[in-house]
Amino acid sequence: MAATRDLHLDELLGREKAQAEQFRADWLRLAPARQFAAMLIGYRADHGLSQRALAELLGVSQPRIARMESGEQNPDFETIFSVVGKIGTEFVLDVAPVGAEARLVTKSARTTGSVTHHDEVVVVTATARSPPVKV
Repeated sequence: MAATRDLHLDELLGREKAQAEQFRADWLRLAPARQFAAMLIGYRADHGLSQRALAELLGVSQPRIARMESGEQNPDFETIFSVVGKIGTEFVLDVAPVGAEARLVTKSARTTGSVTHHDEVVVVTATARSPPVKV
């Protein structure tokens, strides 16, 4: 009976380890999404906007804003281009090989942004708030 219990404990520990590894992988993969979400939330806070008001400004639905602000899905390039163009912020994504310093963003951006180390690359994301440019 002890061997059966040990087997179940080993299985449980194996599952916990696998779940922890999957969580870590997802956390790293979604670092840009969390930075993008923080940028949107910060913009809304700075401008006193609801999700609905931001959705109207961006020409999307309120549920889409909620999804973007959840940080659970990386934005595609078209979304980044559209949002940055409409709200006048900067969003930087710098990908460099492991062991190399991400040089396309400033030291300040690296310390205030998000730096994640993947197996083969380092990803730096950062944002800068600025007033919208009037055309």
